[in-house]
Amino acid sequence: MEETHKRFNLRVTKDRAAVLLDCDVTDDEFDALVIAIGKELEALGIKDPPDQNQLKEQLHHATEENPHLENFVLIKSEPPVPPQDAKVDWAGDLFGTGLAVDKYTGKINYRKKAATESVTKGTLLGNQIPACEGKDGLNVFGEPIPAGEKPVTKYPEAGDNVRLDTNKNAYYAEINGRVRLINDILSVDEVYIVQEDVDITTGNISHMGAVVVNRDVLNGAKIEAAGSIEVRGIIENAEIRTKGDLTVHGGIRQSEDYKIVVEGGIQAKFIDGGDIQAKEDIVVEKEIINSNIKTLGAVIIPRGHIVGGEIVALRGIYAGHTGSKAYTPTVLVAGEDFNVRNKLSFRKKKIERAEMELEQLRNYADSQMSSQKTAFTSSQDELAKTLLKISKLEKELHDVVDEVKNIEAQTQGSARKLVNVGVALFPKTVICLGNEELTLEEEYAGPIQAEIIDGEIQLNKGERSPDV
Repeated sequence: MEETHKRFNLRVTKDRAAVLLDCDVTDDEFDALVIAIGKELEALGIKDPPDQNQLKEQLHHATEENPHLENFVLIKSEPPVPPQDAKVDWAGDLFGTGLAVDKYTGKINYRKKAATESVTKGTLLGNQIPACEGKDGLNVFGEPIPAGEKPVTKYPEAGDNVRLDTNKNAYYAEINGRVRLINDILSVDEVYIVQEDVDITTGNISHMGAVVVNRDVLNGAKIEAAGSIEVRGIIENAEIRTKGDLTVHGGIRQSEDYKIVVEGGIQAKFIDGGDIQAKEDIVVEKEIINSNIKTLGAVIIPRGHIVGGEIVALRGIYAGHTGSKAYTPTVLVAGEDFNVRNKLSFRKKKIERAEMELEQLRNYADSQMSSQKTAFTSSQDELAKTLLKISKLEKELHDVVDEVKNIEAQTQGSARKLVNVGVALFPKTVICLGNEELTLEEEYAGPIQAEIIDGEIQLNKGERSPDV
């Protein structure tokens, strides 16, 4: 028995979720091995261990192909059932961010969304699914494994032209229009269709629903919409603001005097110049040239070029080419929230000034304390005032440092510090990930993935950028 006992190793994993067994199973000492394992399981304090018949069955089955067992899971814990937050089961793909794919050719249509945005009156939009409590599990010692936090019950609010049937817990469209979900408010927007060019002769457009322009939006025009905006032609030197998405079948050509601000995402054939801002993904087919682009989503141009300008994307940048053979400086900033950039810049400058002032005050206080003049009452009063200033400034500095940490922590969950280039990175492409910056001095063939490894930016062979 003693020799049999030495020929197996029984252990509990660090997380107490399993009992593992290493041993060689032979027919001549099989029964003795089973008895020894059973005794050790009891000695370990395993809750409800298998009896001898169950152990025999497990070992027979496990050693049918190989009598040598290593890391064999003899006993598993009862895993917890995680809680399920409340959600909405949408009736179809109403909010997908992808692009339509031709079912015959497999090619992506950059001018058409995969999502079905248009609905008719009375259409079911979605059903509310209630939250579900989790269930604690048990480790191999019978101790509880917590299921996790309480589930969250939160549903979108029924906005304009949407009815919530509280008996069925379902959303319905009240009009024909386009669905919009922004800031947890579900709306159906009435569509305003413009058949001609929008320019200074037609006047500006302000609409509480969605806007469709069947031609172009030209110099000096301004469109504001509560819903999404779709332009079948191009946008050129126009002011655009929308609480929904912006889809431009042609392209966007802007000077720095005109801004585009979108609370949803943007899709366009090309973007040439301008100051463009979005909260969701920006998907471009051909090129982004000399543009100042900021988004809380990703910038996705898998087959095209990014040349010049600055791209700031919280959820990463995916491109075909970056920079140019003419060494055009091109700045790519991934994993940064443009909303907090100015806040951080201001606070970091404040920290620098406070640190400099503290150093001067501390040096002055040291000189006062080391001087014999501190024996005089007036000098002692001056020293006390200096020490009080130091104390107040130290507290202010501590508070600002905490603010910076909190601001940075708010974006970490959704940030993706990644630049993925499928074809080529040209010299003078500047990649910024977090506090790290890398300026390329030579050309790199793709696919290349730039990410932070061991505290610095490294270029590694990656996968082709996603099409959407």
